[in-house]
Amino acid sequence: MIPLPAEATSSRMLFPNADVVVNPVLLLLLGLIVGTLGGFFGVGGGFLITGGLLVFGVPPIFAVGTGLTLIMGSSIINMLKHRGLGNVDFKLGIIMVCGTVPAVFFAERLNSTLEAAGLAGPVIRYVYVTVLFLLGAFLIYDYIKTRRRAGSAAPSGENVSTAQLTRRVQAMRIPPHSIWLPGLGVRSTYIALPVSGIERISVFVPFLVGVGIGFFAGLLGAGGGFILMPVLVFVVGIPTTVAIGTDLFQVIITGSFGTFVYAVGDQVDPLMAIIILAAASAGSQIGATATRFVDPGRIRILYGITVLSGCAAVALEQVASTSEGLEFLGDIAAFVLLGVSGTMGLVIAGLLVRALLRRSAASH
Repeated sequence: MIPLPAEATSSRMLFPNADVVVNPVLLLLLGLIVGTLGGFFGVGGGFLITGGLLVFGVPPIFAVGTGLTLIMGSSIINMLKHRGLGNVDFKLGIIMVCGTVPAVFFAERLNSTLEAAGLAGPVIRYVYVTVLFLLGAFLIYDYIKTRRRAGSAAPSGENVSTAQLTRRVQAMRIPPHSIWLPGLGVRSTYIALPVSGIERISVFVPFLVGVGIGFFAGLLGAGGGFILMPVLVFVVGIPTTVAIGTDLFQVIITGSFGTFVYAVGDQVDPLMAIIILAAASAGSQIGATATRFVDPGRIRILYGITVLSGCAAVALEQVASTSEGLEFLGDIAAFVLLGVSGTMGLVIAGLLVRALLRRSAASH
């Protein structure tokens, strides 16, 4: 048996693979939050899972590997729920996966090289902070801009500030315009995506999106979902609810492949993954159901706020780990991450309950 470190107490557990002591209650709370937000925002929860594990002191390479494992499990649960709601475009998801899988492998090789050089921790944290800040700031900017256009009322439906960009992306003509396939003959490289409401788009657009998402997934251990959903909405022009469901389908493949790659390198802590996933399965039902009743514009602004909280938490943890006398910032980081995300989970549950009460009142 591996002896517990001296600082361990009865309320903390040793996770031997990652060689770290963490309070399991924090992991359960993280799982419940991840499940709720994952079902609502259509992400595997990687920006919360990996960011949360980093904040809890898990070594970066294990935070990435374990994060991908959790993303796979929680995404399967959430995707099945969204499939029942008709929010999954499997055709779009499969095309993206063709670009995602090789990109994940390349990013994992890069991560291993950085780990060997002792740079994995700073690089992962700095990239996380930058990407999360830019993404969260843009989502809030989009909400404010579309609200101003709509007047005093909150934006509704699929109104986004990048509507002109999405039209250009869908109209892109990328050669070759046709290819020969064994047994099928010459086929056009332009397809229709009826579930996503797109009549014609080059197959290379979602393929290249998959390549970019796969690279971030492998590098950051986030499944790529926290970036993919906004890209599908603001760049490709996919309806928010369909982007949520399709994002989860793509993340399952990314998480499965990424989990295999990191597991082979013994960079996954299975005990930690089981604890978090058990709680995530409960929260996912709340989040996925809420998307049926909450306006897409409101989903995006809530997502932006959540992303910024993850950015702040990882930034504080980085400062705490590199500066003497500022270790207390690590505790503040944990409070920010779980506090804001937990509050967001309560907001989502509240919106669902209010919508159900209104629906019940209207039916009487």
